[in-house]
Amino acid sequence: MQDLDPESPTLWDAFRKKHVKATPEEWVRQDALRRFVLDAGYPPESIAVERGITVNGLAKRFDLAVFHQGKLWMLVECKAPSVALSESVVDQWMRYNLSTQAPWGALTNGKTWQIFHAEALKSTAVLPAFGTFAL
Repeated sequence: MQDLDPESPTLWDAFRKKHVKATPEEWVRQDALRRFVLDAGYPPESIAVERGITVNGLAKRFDLAVFHQGKLWMLVECKAPSVALSESVVDQWMRYNLSTQAPWGALTNGKTWQIFHAEALKSTAVLPAFGTFAL
């Protein structure tokens, strides 16, 4: 099973339906997808992986987004395990969310999770129930 081998150069991404380079960030992204679908019960069809957005006139790509009834519900930023979830990572999420306006956000490096409502100042490691727009 090449796709489960940490030494493999590629991983199978069932969402994008293709093999992708097995970077440390990609391992985290795939773990986050597993957590959303298997652990939290989010519908796979509600999740988008690495799609383009415009941020301050520049083309960028988000890592993961979760939609509910056609509206963006959660914007997710994945980092490699070696990257701390610092203020600069939060700032990146905030810049991306200026154009997307997701009510929920999540940051992960695979070891640590910060999940938060865009209007709240505190974070948690617990994913909200799917489709919950209010705190």
